[in-house]
Amino acid sequence: MAIPTVLFLLAICIYPLLNSLYLTFNEWSLTSNKPPKWIWLGNFWELIRDDRFWDSLKTTAVFTAGVVSIEMCIGMLLALSASRNTKFRQVCRSIILIPMMITPVVLGLIWKYMFNPENGIINYLLGLIGINGPIWLGEPAPALPAVMIVDIWQWTPFVFLLLLSGIASLPPEVFEAARVDGASPRQMFRYITLPLLMPFMLVALLIRFIDSFKIFDTIFVMTRGGPANATESLSIYTYKVGLNFFRMGYAATLSYVILIIITFASQQFLKLEKR
Repeated sequence: MAIPTVLFLLAICIYPLLNSLYLTFNEWSLTSNKPPKWIWLGNFWELIRDDRFWDSLKTTAVFTAGVVSIEMCIGMLLALSASRNTKFRQVCRSIILIPMMITPVVLGLIWKYMFNPENGIINYLLGLIGINGPIWLGEPAPALPAVMIVDIWQWTPFVFLLLLSGIASLPPEVFEAARVDGASPRQMFRYITLPLLMPFMLVALLIRFIDSFKIFDTIFVMTRGGPANATESLSIYTYKVGLNFFRMGYAATLSYVILIIITFASQQFLKLEKR
């Protein structure tokens, strides 16, 4: 009974994974009729000397650290507010979750028009308060923050929903005992709510870290990694190497670097969750 499912997984998961692993040790171009050439660790050695790889890794790290930390903070504030106010909770569940329902490609196009320096609503609103808005997606400095704003707007509701469900599952007896003992709201949050919410926070951190580190669609639609590679993440660089420069061996090496980093970080999150 399990054979069809096993064969399906082998076809769409295991074989591409092993084939791409084989390509990491080869030099192969899609524009050449020659078969893959075995070069051992040549692709990895080139990766170490590739300045563009390190720049894209730095951009990815800045993007991931920025969006995940801000999403966790805003999500926590919204979850705490919704847990104490029934009316606010009902409004949040019906409105705040809307960004999650929009596909990243459509969302990227919407925000791309909103960031338009001439006709976009962002610069129009800034002009109302006397601020001359920048060329958001056409200059290196504001391009990465603009893309980060889009990701934060879309995925903060996910963190909010996870933390809200965690708060709803906390035992009320602990908080009642703390109130009887004279604990202040700040002390209850620091010594009761945060420790009990830690498993939910780590799950949110893990999922958002994985999604943010391999970000592709939103950046591709909005900037394609520009201007001047200011928003070029590792996934965008891997795409360009493989499907623009047709260097499939080196692209496979880059993809495995992403896989290794995500796997290592995920293991650290899981260790923290066990503790």
